[in-house]
Amino acid sequence: MRVRPLAILCAAALAVLAFSVVSAQSNGQLWVRLYQDLNANGQRDAGEPLLTRGAAVSLRNASGAVIATGLLDDSPNSAQGLIGFQGLQPGTYTTLVTSADFAPSGEASFTREVTGDGIPIVIEFGAQPIVDPMPAPAAVRGLFGLPIYLGERTQVARVALGLLGACIVAAFMTLLGTLTYWLVARRARRNLRPAPAPATEARFPAVPV
Repeated sequence: MRVRPLAILCAAALAVLAFSVVSAQSNGQLWVRLYQDLNANGQRDAGEPLLTRGAAVSLRNASGAVIATGLLDDSPNSAQGLIGFQGLQPGTYTTLVTSADFAPSGEASFTREVTGDGIPIVIEFGAQPIVDPMPAPAAVRGLFGLPIYLGERTQVARVALGLLGACIVAAFMTLLGTLTYWLVARRARRNLRPAPAPATEARFPAVPV
């Protein structure tokens, strides 16, 4: 069977065209830009810094299955606050932003329609640092320089009242011991002293002159 060069050329052209179509269909891009929303208005204003760490973005397809995950700490575009997903086929995708250090100032999940034209879709995500509602109590240097953790003013009053009571008890015990010494111990020492010997009159015999 003789193969015609024209048929081979047509087949190659069709293969190249099909590859180009598939490549174009897999050129969708979806990006998430994370920033610190200082005024919590849900949009990025001038002067609001970008987030460069402490967040992750998961990408779900139209069926809800996670097909990719990106960490901001490992992203090559973290300096711009960007986490990107490239080479996506046309379709509906949903991104979910999670973080243990930042709380979203608006929505954390976004659904977008991605096309294969290669034009990137950028989603703005604003967040604020998570503040501990119950911070650790401050350490106050107390007796002998030991740290005493005081969380509330009532605890300070209790500690001060306890120290005052201890000082009063110590002063009372010192006064009681002093009085006991002067009233009891001193009198007992006086009773133990030996009585003085009685004086005697000496008589001598007369000496004849």
